[in-house]
Amino acid sequence: MMVQSQTQCAHHQAFVSCDLTGVPSPDTPCKRCQHPKENWFCLSCKDIFCSSSVYGHFIQHYQETKHCLSVNCSNNLIYCYSCRKFLDAEVIQKLWAKGRSSSSKLESIDAMIVDVIDLLSKPIPSINVHPQLDVQSFGGQDELALAKEGLRKIFDCGLKALADPKVQEEFLLYSATLLSAESCPSELKVNLSSFRCNLSEETSAFVKAQDELKVASDLSASITQKKFVVLQQTSKYDEVKKEIVASDEKVAGFKAMIKELEEQIKRLEACLATEESNRVKIDEAIGSIEKQVTTARDGLVSDLAQASSMEGSTQAANKLVARKQSDWDNLKLSFTKFA
Repeated sequence: MMVQSQTQCAHHQAFVSCDLTGVPSPDTPCKRCQHPKENWFCLSCKDIFCSSSVYGHFIQHYQETKHCLSVNCSNNLIYCYSCRKFLDAEVIQKLWAKGRSSSSKLESIDAMIVDVIDLLSKPIPSINVHPQLDVQSFGGQDELALAKEGLRKIFDCGLKALADPKVQEEFLLYSATLLSAESCPSELKVNLSSFRCNLSEETSAFVKAQDELKVASDLSASITQKKFVVLQQTSKYDEVKKEIVASDEKVAGFKAMIKELEEQIKRLEACLATEESNRVKIDEAIGSIEKQVTTARDGLVSDLAQASSMEGSTQAANKLVARKQSDWDNLKLSFTKFA
């Protein structure tokens, strides 16, 4: 449930005509202890008493006189101690409207109050704290029963609910009622008294600590997520690293092949140079042969021409040679027979 201020209670109608312009300043001291802070103005007797967060003198005043309606001197918040309810801007507006003065000073104050009421009348998000105690459902029960039920509901909502000032006020009221009850166990009184000390500051520290823990938890979750990402990327890196190693091995193999090919190219280049050198020699030999063939051809042509021109004389010479050879052979044969 959501705790909201009430538009009315069973007691406020008797005080609608009260003049709230007479509420003392926030530093007006408590009538009993003279404490200057956290004080409330009684709408019945116009006295000032400190709140439950100080010494609880207004609670004592209420228990003694049954004056239940009070106004916070700091923020003009109206609270009914009998109904355990805060009254909202509609009630404040009625009370202020009855207390306006015709003087220029009060008119100026009225103008400011109208502005405040206008602000208060605007929608304000409800604060999710703890279930409001329904006093009507406890009709006929004493204050101790109401205090027990109120504390039970606050405990059900958890410690963080005390961050709401209204809840703190109710807790202090309920706990003060229990502390004043004779039936309250001594152990509970000790625990309540200890917990009530510096309630506002310690609750603020608790809420701040919870917020810091929430930030730390979120940070831890963020770190965990980033660790997961790092581990995931590390795993991917290991796989890529293996691929890089395999690629390096292939590159090394290719480099070895290139080196071998380069050596083969060098050998082939040496062979090519040798062949080119041989080709030069061959070309030189071919040139020499061509020259010799040309010379021989030219000589042959000359000789053939000369032989052609000597064909007639050659025939006569052949006949002479043949005749002389025949004569020689006959002479040799005759000599052989003689010898």
